[in-house]
Amino acid sequence: MSGENHSLRFIKTNIGIKVKIGISLILFLIPASFVKPEPNAKIIVDPLLQKPWIPDAEEEESRSFHRFLSEFKNKQSTVKKKDAHGRNYLVTPSGKIRFLIDDEYYKEFPVKKEADIAAKELEALYEVRKEKEAVFLGKGINLCYRLKLEKEPGFFPQWLVRTNEITNRAANEWSDQTIPLDLVSEPYGCYVGESKPKEQIVLESESFRYRIRFSANLRYEGLFGNRLGIYGENRDTIYRMVRFVQFLSNYLPAGQTEWDEALKLQTSGKKKKNLPKIILSIGSSFDKSRPLRDTKNYFRFWDSLRSLTPTQIRKLGFKRTESISEYLSEWTEVDEIGNSVAMEMKEYYLYNAPRGYFLSLSYPKREKETADLYWQTIRSSFEVKE
Repeated sequence: MSGENHSLRFIKTNIGIKVKIGISLILFLIPASFVKPEPNAKIIVDPLLQKPWIPDAEEEESRSFHRFLSEFKNKQSTVKKKDAHGRNYLVTPSGKIRFLIDDEYYKEFPVKKEADIAAKELEALYEVRKEKEAVFLGKGINLCYRLKLEKEPGFFPQWLVRTNEITNRAANEWSDQTIPLDLVSEPYGCYVGESKPKEQIVLESESFRYRIRFSANLRYEGLFGNRLGIYGENRDTIYRMVRFVQFLSNYLPAGQTEWDEALKLQTSGKKKKNLPKIILSIGSSFDKSRPLRDTKNYFRFWDSLRSLTPTQIRKLGFKRTESISEYLSEWTEVDEIGNSVAMEMKEYYLYNAPRGYFLSLSYPKREKETADLYWQTIRSSFEVKE
């Protein structure tokens, strides 16, 4: 009996020794990163390795990734989503994004709040060999980044590295084309807004070195087909003009009904009446040799490009009045069914040889209140880099 008790104590002792050894091995194998440091422990970091922007970048990457991961963590399959423009992209359960260049896709400026999604759009464009669209979008994404950087110094997301890499690669591959890359990739822009993501457009031109901000209701014609505005180069000057348009609802003069309008259209042989619109024009020029103009006559250069000849001025009853470095022009147009439409145009000209700029906002006179608000933003935000 005493022998059995001795054996039992021996077995228990062995088990105790093995348990202690096992616990020691587990503690030895646990990585040091899981061991909680002492409250007073000091971590020494090499300042050359730990830049100030790293925490900000990691935080932004976390927000960007978890924005999708948190929403789709319980999903077992890939989900189709739409961006701020209503275009399609896919999100996998792991949070990865794949942008779709499908039948619903169309060209647009990137949105600052969705710059990470636009970076995936850029990758998709490059994959299907749309180099000029890729450069146009890539420049816009970079602008979105710089606008965010102005408010959050040190911001540097990982998607920006990939964006710049693809943009530069696409630009190099376009270099053998006959059409200048600047013509199809500028001006580029970024949608910004506090109350809504697409409240305003910030527009920039790298070639002509300007930046401007205005209402997103004004839509760039270059987003539709090949409406790239006026572009030209002669022996003395390079010039470019682009337009942004807002289509307004149809307008019927007092006493005229839709039936009256339809009858007049049918009688005139026209199928439809063009909608009234507000048009923002942005022009820029560069003198290749000596200064060719001065601040007083620079507007005549753009008058000639817009075919605003003395004959046309008389025909329209065009009247231009100068007021504190700006002009206000008035004239009368006649629409397709013979109605007279009173028009106005605000104009601003800046000539600082060898570069020159002009801004104009034309509109039906009845839209003056809206135009005044647009013009205030346009003029106050227009910047030219030295």
